[in-house]
Amino acid sequence: MRCIILGGFLGSGKTTTIRKLVETLGRTGEKTAVIVNEIGEIGIDGDTVSTGGVETREITSGCICCTLRISLEQTLRALMQDYHPETVIVEPTGIAFPKQIKDNISAMNIPGISMAPIVNLLDASRFKPEEGLQNFIKYQIEDAEVLCINKVDLIDRVRLLEICVFLREMNPKARIIHFSAREGGKLEELMEILLEGNIKSIKNTTIIKSNKSSKVEISTVERMPAYDRIPVAGRVPVAKKMPLEGKNSVEMSGVSAYSSEFEVFSDSMTLDDAVLVSRQVLESIRGRARDLNPDFTGHIKLSFSHRGTLVRGSVTSAASSPEIEIFKKGSDTGLKIKVFSAVTDVSQKALSEVINEAVAEQLEEGQIEIKKVWQATASSHEH
Repeated sequence: MRCIILGGFLGSGKTTTIRKLVETLGRTGEKTAVIVNEIGEIGIDGDTVSTGGVETREITSGCICCTLRISLEQTLRALMQDYHPETVIVEPTGIAFPKQIKDNISAMNIPGISMAPIVNLLDASRFKPEEGLQNFIKYQIEDAEVLCINKVDLIDRVRLLEICVFLREMNPKARIIHFSAREGGKLEELMEILLEGNIKSIKNTTIIKSNKSSKVEISTVERMPAYDRIPVAGRVPVAKKMPLEGKNSVEMSGVSAYSSEFEVFSDSMTLDDAVLVSRQVLESIRGRARDLNPDFTGHIKLSFSHRGTLVRGSVTSAASSPEIEIFKKGSDTGLKIKVFSAVTDVSQKALSEVINEAVAEQLEEGQIEIKKVWQATASSHEH
């Protein structure tokens, strides 16, 4: 069984990319399973991935790179015994250390597991190293064997080259590729790397693909613009790495998390209504979180199960607008809303108030009855 670890900061596009990879593997007839890890007590990404019909297991309430290692081992062994997948894709939390996960899996001595290169995604539109990088993001970049610059449709080619040069400076050995998973960008390069499982012969190669052309240019580091020509503001000294042994990724990140689930009671709510409510709730949470921290980053996620359809929405920063996707589900689960938020420099107590008040306000305005069926404990992930 091939094990693929696909990491990246909150909101970098891991779930969307995994859905695309699963679709590609499915067309080849390969049996695939996905393990989704979320620091919140309620899983949302697992709901999204499973709409594609793939076998999905969720591990919640912590991070599999540190506090939930035993849960990961139990899940891997159960998948191998009960489902026998040829490939399992692991989606860690956005603050996890993928190399630590890979080392943990290798130490489990599970027969028949082979490890693919570690993949780390970055959101091109939000990646601004000139403003400084948090330590756990540096670890993610430096430990990656494949660096994927996602959402390149949101930046120009000059900015893309600047990001590539910066990443090459931080991690000279990684393969660097780019795409837009959301816009249907093809992932052939990534698939080839993951399936071959060997990056020794390509360690100093960067692929740059024009947004205006299908032509692909292969550029070694020497052919890219000289690093010293990039403005000084775009160059950040890289701190010396410290050992990660025993480190708690949640504590290191400075990110607070909170999740809650609500049952919705309405006989007349249409799918369009569910989409509108989802957008309004996300906008309300973003606005309230922005009042607490005008520069917050992270991920605010919402899933609205509307009978046989799943509405998924997300916000990734104080400046971004909600993005909404709609997926068909295999069964009618009634009307339920799940909300998860993990953001920087906002206390968990304040975050819980933001989410609960935003959901209640938006639904009560529409005279829609709701009932909270689950919420995080007050002490969860307090920083």
